Amino acid sequence: MKKSYLFILMLGLFISCTEDEGLPVGTQLLRNSDLESPDGSISPWVQVSEPGFTLGSSTQVYRSSNKSLFIANSDSLNTNSATWRQSYRGPMPAKGKKLVLRAHLKGENIELKGPESNVFISIRAFPVEDSQGSTFGRYVTTQNQIRVSGTFDWAQLRLTLPNTPEEVDNIVVYLVMGSRTTGKIYFDDITLTVE
Repeated sequence: MKKSYLFILMLGLFISCTEDEGLPVGTQLLRNSDLESPDGSISPWVQVSEPGFTLGSSTQVYRSSNKSLFIANSDSLNTNSATWRQSYRGPMPAKGKKLVLRAHLKGENIELKGPESNVFISIRAFPVEDSQGSTFGRYVTTQNQIRVSGTFDWAQLRLTLPNTPEEVDNIVVYLVMGSRTTGKIYFDDITLTVE
């Protein structure tokens, strides 16, 4: 009887330890978040640029390391947008875990010339729809919540995906200068943390 009880107890303990609890709180999902990779590259950050924008990295303007990403546009009629993005494809946080994206921004002469104009950050879980066809809770953005304009020193922008959805293959972070936005925006110390 004692051996059976001990066996059941050990089996229960083993099963509970092997259940997928996702990533622990505090796990950083982005790589090269301070743009200080050993080889000097900005990889895995990828630029998605449409005509009219200049994207690059700066060694003259930075927050904590010695490099930042930037997006610049001088054409107030430019209806395109430009983006830096990074994809996370590793083990996923458990359903319901909160993800927090933080990015530090510095602006030079940011002017918003239209209703869709802004500088913003966003998080998207892919696939865009789950197996039930729902897109709910799979995308968040600061685009219509916070207006970024003017010339300003480093300030943190924070965005929360309150509940990690099920059926996630990868998570993508976007740093964006929207349409009809002029000036130059810098990004540094970009983190995506499980909380």
